[in-house]
Amino acid sequence: MILKRYVPIAIVFLVGFITLISWFIPHEPFGNLEVHTTQWYDIIASFAMILGALNLLKLQGKKVVARKKGWIYSLAAILGFFLTLTMGFLIKGGNYVVMQDIGENRTAVFAIIGDEINITPAAAELMFGTLDGEVKTIQKNFYTKKSVKVMAERLRDAGATVECRELAWGSHLQAQGTYFSWIFHYIFTPLSATMFALLAFFVASASYRAFRIRNLEATILLAAGILLMMGRVPLGSVGWLEYLHLAEIQEWIYQYPNAAGARAIMMGIGLGVVGTSLRVILGIEKSFMGEK
Repeated sequence: MILKRYVPIAIVFLVGFITLISWFIPHEPFGNLEVHTTQWYDIIASFAMILGALNLLKLQGKKVVARKKGWIYSLAAILGFFLTLTMGFLIKGGNYVVMQDIGENRTAVFAIIGDEINITPAAAELMFGTLDGEVKTIQKNFYTKKSVKVMAERLRDAGATVECRELAWGSHLQAQGTYFSWIFHYIFTPLSATMFALLAFFVASASYRAFRIRNLEATILLAAGILLMMGRVPLGSVGWLEYLHLAEIQEWIYQYPNAAGARAIMMGIGLGVVGTSLRVILGIEKSFMGEK
C-alpha cells in the first residue's frame, strides 16, 4: 500500500519542488537542471513513442484480421509504418559524388555538373573553381548506387577524378535524395496537405454555427470576422470598398482586441498550470496514479 500510494506522491513532490526552486536559484546544481530534465523528457517521450507505435500496430492489426469496416485503410497504415521504418533504419540511399580533380577538359566537366544539378556551366565553374587540392562534393544525392556510378563514369570519361560515397547513418533522415526524404516529401507531405485541406470544411461549418446571430456577443463576433476576412483579401480594397479602409480596420482588430483577448487567455492558462502543478506537487491531484 505504501509503495503504490505514498512513494509515487513523494517522488512527484520531490521532483516538482526541486524543479520549482531551480527557477529561483541560478547556481549549481540547479543552474542546468532544465537541461537535464529536458533530456529526461526526451528519453521518456522516446519510450512513449515506441509504446504508441506498438499500440497502433496492435489496434490496426486486429482490425485487419477481423476484416472490420475500413480494414483496408488499417492495412495501408501498417504497410506505411513498416515502409518508413525500413527506409529509416535499413535502406538509406543518399549516394553522392566527390570531386577530387577536375582534369584538363574543364568545360565538359562543368557542363556535366551543371546538367546534373540544374545550374549553368559557368555557375558550376564558379562553385568548384580550381579545387587547389581541396575535395568538394557535388550537391546532389542519388537514390541508388547504380545512378551515382553512372554520374561518376560520365565525369571520369571527361577526365575528372571523382569518388562515390554514401551519406552517414542519421544524416540521411534530413538530406535530399534518400528514400526517407522521398517518403516524407511525396507521401507524408501530400497526405498532410490533404488532411488540412479537409479541415477547411469543418472550420467553415464551425464558423457558420459560431457566427449565427443569436445575441450581442455573436453579432460582434460576426462583424469582427467579416471585417478581418474582407481586410485580408484583395477584394476588400477593390472599388468602393477601398474607401472603407478595411485593411487598417482589420489590422487594428488584430493588434488590439485580438491581442488583448489572447493575452487574457494565456494568463488564464498560466494560472491553470500553476494551480494544477501545485495540486500535483502537494498530493491533492492523484490522477497520474489512476485515482480520481
